[in-house]
Amino acid sequence: MKINFVRLQNFRNVEFAEADLNSRSVWICGQNAQGKTNLLEALGLLPALRSFRTQNLKALVRQSCKEAAVLACVETSESECSEIEIRISDRRRVCIDNSEVEKFADYIGKFPALAMTSEDIRILRDSPDVRRKDIDMFISSVDPQYFAALKKYYATLPHRNALLKDGEQSQSLYAPFELQMAEAAAEISKKRGEWLEELGQISGSRYAILARENGEDAKIRLKSPCAEYSVEDFVNLFEKERSSDMEARVTRKGPHRDDMAFYIAGRDAKLYASEGQQRSAVIALKLAQFEIQKRVAQTEPPILCDDILGELDAYRRAAFWECVSPSAQVIATSTTPAPSDGIRSDWKTITVFNGSFQ
Repeated sequence: MKINFVRLQNFRNVEFAEADLNSRSVWICGQNAQGKTNLLEALGLLPALRSFRTQNLKALVRQSCKEAAVLACVETSESECSEIEIRISDRRRVCIDNSEVEKFADYIGKFPALAMTSEDIRILRDSPDVRRKDIDMFISSVDPQYFAALKKYYATLPHRNALLKDGEQSQSLYAPFELQMAEAAAEISKKRGEWLEELGQISGSRYAILARENGEDAKIRLKSPCAEYSVEDFVNLFEKERSSDMEARVTRKGPHRDDMAFYIAGRDAKLYASEGQQRSAVIALKLAQFEIQKRVAQTEPPILCDDILGELDAYRRAAFWECVSPSAQVIATSTTPAPSDGIRSDWKTITVFNGSFQ
C-alpha cells in the first residue's frame, strides 16, 4: 500500500495544505512546531481513525474551527486506488470513494499504516494503561473478532462498576453483566496471548539485528494471572472478587488490568535496560507489528516515522533498513536533511513551514 496524496483542512495548525507523497521514500523536513508531526498524525488516522498522539478529537481541530478534514489518496495495488475522506468534529466520519462508512468495525484495518514515533518509548516506561492501549489498537487492526470482544467487554464493565459503587448486594443484578464480561474476557485473553506470542518472536529477531553488536536477545511476555481463563473461570473470578471489589468500588481483575513486559538478556527492560536498549526494543516491537500487518493484510503498510531515523546512529539506521522491505513506503519527519547513507538515498523531500508543505 502507498499513500500518494494528502490534503488537510483545519487540522491542528494547518488551515489548508496539500502534499504529493507519490514516492516510496518521503522525507518531511522542517523546524520544530511547524506542522511535520501534524501531517504524519493525519496519515496515522488511516488504519483506525485514531490519533497516535491524543484521544481527544477536539485537539485535532484547528482553533476556532468546527471541523477538521483529511483527504488521502491511497494506492492499494498496482491497479486500484481509493480516496479516503475523514471528517472530525465531536465525532468521526469517514467516506471511501464518496461512500460513507456506517460501521467503524467495517473500516478498521482496511488501510494499514504503522506509526513509529519518539514517544513510543512510553510503551516500555509508562503505566500498563499505555501498553494495553498500544497492543489493543494493534490487535484490533488485524483481528476483527478481538475488536468485537474488546468493545463488548468495555461496554459492559461500567455497568458492573456502577453496581459496585452503589454497594449493590443482589446476585441477580450482577450475574448478567458478569457473564457478558466473562465471555468477552475469555476471547480477549486468548487472542491477546496468541498475538503477543507472535509479536514476541518477531520482535526478538528484529532486536537481535538492531543490537547485533552486543549479541543480545529480547522477549515480550504477557503479565496476566487470567491469561488462560475460560468463560467459566472468569465468571467464578468476578463472583469471588465481588465483595473486595465493593470495598474498592471498582472491578480490580480482568483483561483491563493486563500488562506486558519486555525482557532483554533475561532482565526486565523497564528496570535494567539502558536508553539505547529501550529504544531499540520499542523499535523492534513496531517492526514486528509491521510484519504482522503485512501478513494479515497481504500488503506492505506505509511506515510513518516521526523523528525516529534522525535519532539513530549510522549502525542502527543500517540495521533498521535491514529489517524493512525495500519496497515498503517510508514517510519520515526530521529537523535535518534526509540521510544519504544506507539503502535509501532517493528521498523525496517536503519542506514544512508554518503549516504549509512545499
